[in-house]
Amino acid sequence: MKKVLIVLLISALLLPCFLSGCNLSDKPEQTTPTGTNPPVTNPEGKTIKLTTVKVTAGETSSEAFAAAELLAYLSKQGITQAEDGFPISIAIDSTINDNGFKIEASLEENVGMTIKGGNERGVLYAVYRFLEKYAGVRYFTPELETVYPGDVIIPDGVVLEHTSPIALDRRLSWNYMGHDAEWCVKNGVSGCNVAIDEMHGGVSSNYGPFFVHTIAPLTNTTYPHPTYATNPCLTDPEIFAMVIANLRKELEKNPAINIVSVSQADYEQSCYCPNCAKIAEENGNNYSGVWIQFVNRVAEELEADYPDLIIDTLAYKNTQTPPTKVKPRHNVCVRLCSINCCFTHPLSDASCSKNKKFHDDLVGWGKICDNIHIWDYTTNFHYYISTFANLFTIRENMRFYAENNVVSMFPQGNSQGRSGEFGELRSYLLAQLMWNPYMSEEEYNRHMNEFLEAYYGAGWTFVREYIDLTSQLASNGGYKLNGEEKPTYAVCGQGIYDHPLTVITREEYYNFTYRFDECWALAEELAGDRKEFVQRSAMQWRLAKLYLEPNAEDAAKLIADAKAAGVVWKEGNINVQASSDLTLSPYYWKYGG
Repeated sequence: MKKVLIVLLISALLLPCFLSGCNLSDKPEQTTPTGTNPPVTNPEGKTIKLTTVKVTAGETSSEAFAAAELLAYLSKQGITQAEDGFPISIAIDSTINDNGFKIEASLEENVGMTIKGGNERGVLYAVYRFLEKYAGVRYFTPELETVYPGDVIIPDGVVLEHTSPIALDRRLSWNYMGHDAEWCVKNGVSGCNVAIDEMHGGVSSNYGPFFVHTIAPLTNTTYPHPTYATNPCLTDPEIFAMVIANLRKELEKNPAINIVSVSQADYEQSCYCPNCAKIAEENGNNYSGVWIQFVNRVAEELEADYPDLIIDTLAYKNTQTPPTKVKPRHNVCVRLCSINCCFTHPLSDASCSKNKKFHDDLVGWGKICDNIHIWDYTTNFHYYISTFANLFTIRENMRFYAENNVVSMFPQGNSQGRSGEFGELRSYLLAQLMWNPYMSEEEYNRHMNEFLEAYYGAGWTFVREYIDLTSQLASNGGYKLNGEEKPTYAVCGQGIYDHPLTVITREEYYNFTYRFDECWALAEELAGDRKEFVQRSAMQWRLAKLYLEPNAEDAAKLIADAKAAGVVWKEGNINVQASSDLTLSPYYWKYGG
């Protein structure tokens, strides 16, 4: 009976892979490039094929840079600048929303196309998205871009128009890509881990020194550490006056600041004096009411002198649940953190008990606040190299966020180095999703397949098979066979600190060991000049096998390979002693039973 059950499980897991086109033969048939540049027509069918262009631009450095980028990429399709070329003008238009854009073409003789952005960043977004849709350009990583062959054909009328629903801030903290300003701008990421200069559109959201957990520095508290200091009494007039004074001092010093965080310390101890306790009680016994009332006062006090300033605060730990009485002001935004969620099931999945509270709280905040920020978590922070099977849930989660008034996203991941898992792919997909959170499953799969093919080479379908199968295994929640030989779920899903075997169990990995070995071997065999990328991502499977069968020699080799490839090692229970003899922690290998 047990064997029959395992066969049925494997069949069920493989079926979607067959349906999605995974090739399980030793060498897959080579598919046509998934990224193509098909002709685009309008409903009336009136189009023009670009052969030469005459590009003009406004006077700012970003407008000039946008024009240079447009010409540089069009030249890769054989389209050159000429005095009698198709006219294209690039300009900032303040009537368009910040960071938004509109591209229109009139195919009457000598009229041409206008590319207009709401600000410096908007014109760059317009050019890069135009090149992506009409000229077959993809900006996969800072070192890997692809221009798919094909004619550049544009329609009459509105060519492209967009303002992302996540309009306020799209910030990405993922490996070296999040440190590359040019890659971020090309992919619609408005904030990254380095300053973005004026030529690339400048800083979109400037927090100054007040980004998160700021109440301690705003009240001159330094003990034991500003981030973990005790939260003060928010009904104390002296505390309020001190916060206002420190904010005004910083705003006068740095007029470019357009958003500041007035938020709790990363510590749940809060004041429950009679005044604070009364506010919490009036708001459904939610301490969020105390914070929102305080932040509203700050926002109101500063609005007359700083009408465009946004006050950001946290809905975190004991303030995650929305208040029942007080509502955030129009110039206040609320940041929720998905720190306790399951990341192998969508937040909208009602059957996942681990996500229910965050789901309900976000929906509640969305009903009373138009400006929701999300601090999301998109890796396992204790096991950077291990497979983190969230590549399908991030699409559904991003849609859920947009549907509930989320205007700012910060997906936090491994920002410390290159990935031994799928960090590069995840960075690219997160950037695409923040730009278009309502993306269809079909479009999402196209983005994923285009990246996989370009990044891993001819054997990319085997990498996709590994992603599909591990994602399905993880979504089961981890199964174990009880005495009645029926599957039961061990956990609801994987958190950001859990051991990897809590979500894909030993039994499941054992059942698929042979096929996973084949997938990575065949992907490497067919990789060509992408072999390095395949080998780096395959580290996740090498580590998984060490969970199953500890081997000191293989572990030492993996550690050395990770170090040589610039992959950050967080799997801390594999230790190399001073004598260079590798020792494996018995507790570590025992985990999972």
